[in-house]
Amino acid sequence: MCSKSKTKFNALLIYAFCQLFFLFNLEFPRGQNFDEFHYVPSAKQWLALQTNQNWEHPPLGKLLMAVGIGLAGDNQIGWRIMSTLFGSITCVGMYFLALVLFKTQEAALWAAGLTLVNQLLYVQSRIGMLDTFMMAFLIWAMVAFFSTWLPTQNRWRNATLLRCMGALFGLTIACKWFGLVAWGASLILFLGICLIQKSPLQPKLETTDSWYSKDLWLDVSWMELVLSFFIIPALFYFATYIPYLFLQDGQPHSPLEWWGMQSTMYDGQLRVITNHPYNSSWTGWALMIRPIWYAFEPELGDPTQVRGVLLLGNPIIMWLGLVALAACLVDGLYNRRRQGFLVAYFWCSFYLCWSIIPRKIAFYYYYYPAGMMLTFALTHVFFSWQNKAPQAFRVVRYAFLVACFGMFIYFFPILAGFKISSDSFRNWTWFSSWI
Repeated sequence: MCSKSKTKFNALLIYAFCQLFFLFNLEFPRGQNFDEFHYVPSAKQWLALQTNQNWEHPPLGKLLMAVGIGLAGDNQIGWRIMSTLFGSITCVGMYFLALVLFKTQEAALWAAGLTLVNQLLYVQSRIGMLDTFMMAFLIWAMVAFFSTWLPTQNRWRNATLLRCMGALFGLTIACKWFGLVAWGASLILFLGICLIQKSPLQPKLETTDSWYSKDLWLDVSWMELVLSFFIIPALFYFATYIPYLFLQDGQPHSPLEWWGMQSTMYDGQLRVITNHPYNSSWTGWALMIRPIWYAFEPELGDPTQVRGVLLLGNPIIMWLGLVALAACLVDGLYNRRRQGFLVAYFWCSFYLCWSIIPRKIAFYYYYYPAGMMLTFALTHVFFSWQNKAPQAFRVVRYAFLVACFGMFIYFFPILAGFKISSDSFRNWTWFSSWI
């Protein structure tokens, strides 16, 4: 059993390191970085209690950015400081989720290290975008939900975890509607297992490590289900709209206008049809066919130098993670192991949902939640199978982690906006589609 004091110490250490690391060189790029063009003005409108012009998304992420601007000023630090905080919280959440899944500090710390050099987390933690806040709430909602699988769980603890999950899912959706995918996937899984329990065709194989148990969630009433999955998320989502009641320019909004705002957002999502040079198809995201240059700007006073920020996953993690994911799928379905099943299930939910989401323009950063799940796929392969050859697996998994760190260092100049010569960006763009 993991020591609580050791877990707290590790969590604080991870947070402190991430926070300091993400703050380094945060003032670059000097201009607004990619979609900061939309969200920085929106955050400043919240500070001035003016009518918000960014009506395509819910308000929470922009409210959090407004806090950063209010504390650090209308500058690069103010625009991005809250993203560094929530990016650090995301990494800590990945550590806790790995701890819940794999039950050992070594596996959890290994997963946290892999998360840090994933590259997606690093870049998203240093830009004022809604996905950073959404992912932080989403990963902690998953921590709460996954924790209900722990053995010897009493009714009060399960109810508390599910209610926390509901609150966190409400806040996830209040950052960006993609949170509905994670909420819906969790609800479908919960109901699916409950239906299997009532079916005469229950799985014959049931172990302490199985994703299915005939006793799982039996102490959760239907009222608790409705409260945790519907009422609490709706209340927390609605609460993020309270600032609309206090807008000072013209008439403040009425609570009755809330539904109209949702309809306007939905229409706005469907009407986003303007072409973009980094528009890409979801079918290519897993292979990183079309990443995004968030920024590419000349250095002030020296046109021979530029600073760029490329959103690109760590190639080792992104590509080999797909192999690990296939192993998780087989292990989850054939052996019914909980870790493999949950990792494969949520990766598929986060990724394949884009095949049916009716949005006409899409970008590689939409892969961010699914890309983060590859950390757990790799952790499952390297730790769950180590009993077959303990020493060999230990050497290989730490060699793999070192290789991922090396790849991160290699790409670091164009992840952190370092000054490079104007044509040297080609050293990192391995394929023409990466330009």
